Amino acid sequence: MKWDVAVFGGGLAGVSAAVNAMRIGRKVILIEHSFSVGGNATLGLVNPFMRYWIDEKILTRGFFKELLNELENMGGRKLNSFDSEILKLILFRKLKGVDLLFRSIPIKVRRRRNRIESVDVINSLGEEIEIEAKLFIDATGDATLSYLAGTPVFSGDERGRNQAVTLMFTIANVDFEKVRQSIEEDKSNFFAWVSSTAEILSVAGYFKEIERARKDGLDYPNDYFFFVELPNGNRVTVNTTQLFVDTTDPFQLSQAMAELHEQVHVVYEFARKYVPGFENSFIEKIAPLLGIRESRRAKGKYVFRKEDVLKKRKFPDGVVKACYGIDVHSEGQDLEKEKSSIPKYEDYYEIPLRAFISDEIENLAFVGRNFSSDFYGHSAARIMPTCVDMGEVMGKLCGAVNESFHELFGRDINTILGEVLE
Repeated sequence: MKWDVAVFGGGLAGVSAAVNAMRIGRKVILIEHSFSVGGNATLGLVNPFMRYWIDEKILTRGFFKELLNELENMGGRKLNSFDSEILKLILFRKLKGVDLLFRSIPIKVRRRRNRIESVDVINSLGEEIEIEAKLFIDATGDATLSYLAGTPVFSGDERGRNQAVTLMFTIANVDFEKVRQSIEEDKSNFFAWVSSTAEILSVAGYFKEIERARKDGLDYPNDYFFFVELPNGNRVTVNTTQLFVDTTDPFQLSQAMAELHEQVHVVYEFARKYVPGFENSFIEKIAPLLGIRESRRAKGKYVFRKEDVLKKRKFPDGVVKACYGIDVHSEGQDLEKEKSSIPKYEDYYEIPLRAFISDEIENLAFVGRNFSSDFYGHSAARIMPTCVDMGEVMGKLCGAVNESFHELFGRDINTILGEVLE
């Protein structure tokens, strides 16, 4: 079974890569371990789209703008907040023309020197299928394809510790007027960036309520309660549960999923009993996909670093623009510093093309949160709009090469990028 491009992973980065490669005439297959697409944005209930603009200027490329426009047209968007089910419909429509293979994972990579010849996948029926392609894109999030191909991978910080995992869930029937009133009455009870007059409510805090709940015996799992308003109905998505585990250990991840369901119940009970506006609320849904911020990252021709974010670096082969800052969910964070911090977005940084292309394997690229980066650079660039751009870039560049991404570096890269990407 042969294709021009095989994309592994059906999250936003993978969908973006597959659709953009298909649009330029390539025969594309998308292999995904679940039975849907969108990854964290749909199955993971992750919301909202984090900062992708400076002032009035949107930094992302065309495909993400398409998603925003179609969400708007279908009533599934409120500023940077979105409806996960409507997004799912949009993504499936865009994938028309791409061959889909769900409930399947790679298990073996067949290499000949510095090329991947084919990949064996196994589906949920126990059947093995050999996928042959000219170009391979790893959008698994865990660098699964790269790892099986023998590419060097990184995981965790300098001590090997991964970011916290979170199980997202949504709560419905929230009284937003009460929420706004409680913010206005005691602003010191919230992070400094929280505003009662914002068009869309994004709220983190309730420190006094948490202190009271803990005195009452509630084993609350975090130092704050964080939720974001969703479109359509009085609903919020809750980003509050957390556990620290080795995200490359399947047993720890499996146990985390069980423990985090109990945390969901505790956080909801806290909200219902202690938070104004949640008295008559109910749990609408719990994500079937665990929110993993960081696991394995593949090594490319360039490793995107912390300094690149802090110094707002630009590159000759810079193909992705972003402004979201370093955001590490780790143990022992300075809550007081976080509470008083208000992010500034005055300039953008770039991620170079080299961070998406394997140094060792000429026909392998990686997009999404498993791209080539250090722990801190990754924490800034892992957000969904940036990952969509990574996929768009590599999908489109499949039309500029024959059988090797390394071909891009033997030619005038600026001319190629101008012709293909602009």
